[in-house]
Formats: sequence, structure tokens, C-alpha cells
Amino acid sequence: MPSWLPESAEGLTELDGAFGLRPALHTRYRDYVTRLWSPGVLDPVLTELVRLRIAGLHECSVEQAARTRAAVHAGLDEARIARLEFGSGDAAFTPTESACLLFAEQFVLAPESVTDDDRKVLTGFVGEKGLVGLAMACAVYDGFDRFQVVLGTQDTDPDLPYPVLVNPPGLDPDAPAEPPGFDPGNAIAGSPLALQPDLLASFLRMYGTLWWDGVVDHPTKEVARLRNARVIGCRYCRNVRFAQAREDGLGEDLVELIEDGFEESALEERHKVVIRFTDFFLGDPHGMATDRAADLRDDLLAAFGPDGTVELAAALALFMGFAKIAVTLGSVPADFPTMVIPTPGG
Repeated sequence: MPSWLPESAEGLTELDGAFGLRPALHTRYRDYVTRLWSPGVLDPVLTELVRLRIAGLHECSVEQAARTRAAVHAGLDEARIARLEFGSGDAAFTPTESACLLFAEQFVLAPESVTDDDRKVLTGFVGEKGLVGLAMACAVYDGFDRFQVVLGTQDTDPDLPYPVLVNPPGLDPDAPAEPPGFDPGNAIAGSPLALQPDLLASFLRMYGTLWWDGVVDHPTKEVARLRNARVIGCRYCRNVRFAQAREDGLGEDLVELIEDGFEESALEERHKVVIRFTDFFLGDPHGMATDRAADLRDDLLAAFGPDGTVELAAALALFMGFAKIAVTLGSVPADFPTMVIPTPGG
């Protein structure tokens, strides 16, 4: 089934066509995904197994049908790939592969179920840096598989042979050659993500582009971010407020309405539309293509247009993925206070 968006950009794939409606953000995304394949992040075979397992959990057929060249050249074969449908406990996988696949399954289905013991086992296999790289890979694949499913770009091209070998999409030509220095007082820089500085720098460029080079206003994206935080259960995401959204009118009185029962609240209708979209993204991404979501699709396009709808879907992919990182790595203290912080990239 093709995407339900009424227009698209030029591109080799349906994903390119949809994401190309926000070209600067698409470029930043491609840069991040390319950097995931550095051996300093994780062994390419592990990255590929995790990518394919997450694609299977989301029934994202176009991702299931792709084979990343670096992993194939490193020895990953179709026999082991075929066993992914049986899950992380299958005997075809090494103990390290099984542990990484289990983490990916927990990340997608129940991030709060990752325990200190799980993290200890994984650290023993891949090290602290590898654990962070694994979480950052799960974040983008979980988020952007959902992005493809909710927008309807997840199907394979019937004119192409499968499985198809692909390369990572390419680095951002405007990205700095070296990651910038990080302010040690910055919460993200002080988090475990700093163990992957190059990947973190790429994420921060992407996140800054989302917030400051977009067509959707700050309060609307903040509503989506906070709804996501409440559903995922990320204390950090739930308790911070981004300053520009606050300055643009999203006060604490409105933030308190981003809960169940929001339909009868004083929130603007466009914000209610975004909350409905967020709930589909997190709970039933395939439902966006059904008759149940027909009115929501119309409401999204009327309120935000195709480019704004793509931007919101990409925002949710990032909000969800990186909220789950905080949950699965257990890096946020239980007493984290509510505070207003500068909008990322501003």
C-alpha cells in the first residue's frame, strides 16, 4: 500500500519521497544512520541483526528485505537471518548476539523491563560504549520503522529483487569533521550518550534541525514530546520543558492537560490532533492506514500539510527513541526535578 501522503519529494524509495519533504532533517537523519555503522559503535553484524529484528517486530517489510553490505561482508548469512523470527533465544545466535537481540526486543516492546542485571550482562559482552551504541541503534530503528509504518512507506517495491544489498545512506557533507566539545553542565553531554561522541554530535545536529528548521511550531512539537514522555515513562523527558515552547505560550496550565481525558480539555484542536497521532504512533502504528484513522489523517493534513505531518512523524521517532534510551539505560534519577531548559540547538 503506498503512502497516504498526497505529495512526495523525488527519491529512490518511498521513504526518501516522504522524508524528502523535510530535506534538511532528512540529510541529518541519513548522517546519523550512516555513523551507526562505524565499528566503534557496534560490530556491524550485531547492528544488522538488531535492525532486522526490530523491522520484523514492526512488520516493516522494506527494512526486512534490505541487507546492509557491511554486515554481509562481515559474515552474516541468510541462514541466521531466517532464524530472527524465532527471537533472541534461538540457538542459531551466539550469547552476545542473543543478549543484543533480547535488549532490542525489550526496547521495542517493554523498555521498562530492562534491568540492572540485563545491562551488566550486555556490558560484559560489548562494553559500556557498545551498550550505548546498541541503545542508540535501537532508538533510530524503532523510531523510524514506526515512521515508515504510520506514513505507509513500509512496503517493498514489487519491481526490485529481494533481499537487496544496500550501503548506509551517506554522511552529511556540511557536518563538522570532528564532534564539538560538550558543555559538562549539559544533561545530555553528562549522560552515557557521551561515550559515543561522534554519534551524539550527529544526533544533536538532527535534533536542533528538528526544532529550529521546521514548519511546525514549537508548542505543537512540545505537546507531542510531552505526550510521548508520559506514555514511555521517561522521567527526564516528562519533567523538562523547552524554553521556546514556553515562551510561545505553552504554559504549565496547558502542559497539565496532556493526559488521558485531553479530548474534553481546553487544549487547542491542533494539539488534540497531535496527541491522537502520538497515541497511534506509539500504540498502533499500522492503524494509521486503516479506516479508523481516516479522520485523523485528514485532520493532520489540514492542520499541518504533508511536510508538517512528516516533520511530526520524524519528531515522534526521535522523541520516542531517545526517551526509551533513558529508560533502558536507567540513567535518570528518580527525583529528577521539573525545570525549563533551553530548546536544543537554539
